[in-house]
Amino acid sequence: MKKKLVTGLLVSASVLGVCVLGGVSSYAAETEVGIGFGTHTDPGETGDLKIRWVPTELDFGTSNVVNQTTNVDFLEQDEAKLNLRKYAVVEDTRDHTGADVEWKLTAGVSDLVSTTSATTKLTGAVLKFDTDKHDYSGTIDPGLASGGIAAATAGHTATIAPNYTINADTSATAIKVMEDGDIASSVTSFEGNTAMEMKNMKLSVPANVAKKTHQYKGKMTWTLTNAI
Repeated sequence: MKKKLVTGLLVSASVLGVCVLGGVSSYAAETEVGIGFGTHTDPGETGDLKIRWVPTELDFGTSNVVNQTTNVDFLEQDEAKLNLRKYAVVEDTRDHTGADVEWKLTAGVSDLVSTTSATTKLTGAVLKFDTDKHDYSGTIDPGLASGGIAAATAGHTATIAPNYTINADTSATAIKVMEDGDIASSVTSFEGNTAMEMKNMKLSVPANVAKKTHQYKGKMTWTLTNAI
């Protein structure tokens, strides 16, 4: 079994109203208008092993100065300006009784391409971030203050490196960012939800690559498999 998710922008809006036609009667009604923007996307997967949440977007700014002489690390704006946390969450509700159960999560970043010129790429760009391991419970966006994120207990057997660098290159191999279980030693994985916090996020861009007036976009792909 292999599961794949491509992050996107999730926008939620609702407008509710009452419309009455004809006659001379007068009616009063209340109209509720609301709009909300989530920090994480629920891919809506089913099954007992799934990707539960991933960041909706990583935003490295739209008014950056072109770096002409040296490599520059641009900060993720939600984290730098709003102190918002980003998480990737894996849910595992399989029956672990007497079973050798594993999973791994990989991540890859596509080419970052100009939104106005398909041949103009941000060649050599690298996504960098540090990590922490957490527990997740509940059903709401983990980026919210009451989003169900808590410290991982000793029972959380998933392993996560302290930091990662991922080349923004469609041809590059995705890297493993979380894994749980050990086939060789018949160690089963944690049964529940494991969250990887992404922090100190940066997009590193080499000198003389970015072009003035261009906005660059790409996709981060998360792949969950039931083996390591």
